[in-house]
Amino acid sequence: MVNQACPQCGSPREPGAADCGTCLFEFDTADDPVQLPTSSTEPRITRRRMAGGGAAVFGVAMVTLLVASLLGRGDASPTAEDPASPVARSVQTTSAPTPRRTPAPTLGPSSAQDNPPPVEPSSPAGNSNSDSFAILPAQQPADFVPGITCSGSIGASDPVAIVQIHSAQLTGELVLRDYADTSSPRTACTFAPGMNPVELIDPRHVVIALGAWAVVDLPEVRYHWFQLPKVVYPMEAEFLAVSPRLDQMVWLTYRIDPNTSMAISREIHIATAAGDHVVASLPDEPVGFCGAPPDYSKRAAYSSSGEHLFVLDHPRSLQGGLNLYSSLRVFDGDTAVLSLVPPNGGWAEGDHPAQAVWSPTSETLYYRQGGDVYRWTPAGGQTLLLPEVNWNWPTITPDGRHAAFVVDGQVYLVDLVDGTSPRLIGQSREKPVFLNNTQLWFTTPNVHGCITGDEEPLIYNISDGSESPSIIDRVRVVWPATSAWY
Repeated sequence: MVNQACPQCGSPREPGAADCGTCLFEFDTADDPVQLPTSSTEPRITRRRMAGGGAAVFGVAMVTLLVASLLGRGDASPTAEDPASPVARSVQTTSAPTPRRTPAPTLGPSSAQDNPPPVEPSSPAGNSNSDSFAILPAQQPADFVPGITCSGSIGASDPVAIVQIHSAQLTGELVLRDYADTSSPRTACTFAPGMNPVELIDPRHVVIALGAWAVVDLPEVRYHWFQLPKVVYPMEAEFLAVSPRLDQMVWLTYRIDPNTSMAISREIHIATAAGDHVVASLPDEPVGFCGAPPDYSKRAAYSSSGEHLFVLDHPRSLQGGLNLYSSLRVFDGDTAVLSLVPPNGGWAEGDHPAQAVWSPTSETLYYRQGGDVYRWTPAGGQTLLLPEVNWNWPTITPDGRHAAFVVDGQVYLVDLVDGTSPRLIGQSREKPVFLNNTQLWFTTPNVHGCITGDEEPLIYNISDGSESPSIIDRVRVVWPATSAWY
């Protein structure tokens, strides 16, 4: 039976509406799920290379095509986020709970008292009496117009994702979805067009990029501004990531040589409240290319504890090899504890490191090199995990148990704990990312390049193997699930 009022905020429900006009809560109007065909014989994953890893490109579609897409699919997309709803019909099984991380300190006054942090870092990273961040502090831009609104509390360990739902396809509005109750996920925050969230540090802190950058407290919506050191062309600066402890950030500088159109003097910087310093130098790279190089993925990320940081560099080369000089470094403080750097003359084809992703629950890094998947830990070093698995788009569940990835346009699932062989769960699927411990979002292939709207977003439930349509058109960032892309 359908309620006549929104069960989340109590606002009256418009007849036939797919979601609440006030809080964007999606009503349960789902159809039966699409069942994924299964096979008793799992295909062998070979060492075949994908025909270009490609970056996730979200081009600007022509309005007529977008409208045609909306008319073809409709806004009343079923809510496949709800495993108890008719759209997923999930078997109710016991799964490992989302691990509780030590959350980062709140930078400003907080009214959210649910799930209080059990341990606080020894020193806060921001000043609660200021609108400036403690690292590379800056003032709020004079023309800034606030564009984030939140309602309700957000638990310190709640699985969350910033996404675009189908009803907002033409507006560009993003929402933060809270999956503390996976049977009834809710919209906790709304991001107006232009807010540009680039990193979820934890459920209560997001980094936005608006020319200047800010760490934003959620749900209080308090902005703490920072700015990379001023550089003048031909110098350029690029933000990479903020530590979960809010005590460190990593960024990149380089200089454009006007005579050769090369980015030279490329350097990795680590900044703290005490200052900024260079920890590694990178090879030169030609500029002016359209799009990202093949095998492009997230360039830097901190482990869940903030103790380690990886920086993955994949520069183009004028010598014909697109990944000749790719490198992967893991830092413990200022010290590189893993350095996969190219030999003289660059990597042989396919031997470069790529597609790195942290475990959400430990200091374990997974990455691909030479057509195999490796696992690195501070104590055990580098070990072979999945031979002859040339993975792309790897993503790991919040409990650290399962990984999903793409090989040759097919999505596989592997149990990282029991070590069983990967099994096929989706044919002609791409861009997978876990929203929580059971729900994996992915899409059908985009056959029109930069024109969006032809992809079909889906939710795969790893508990019962069901596949269902999703109201989520696009995923921007997730936490605590990890991904080489999101």
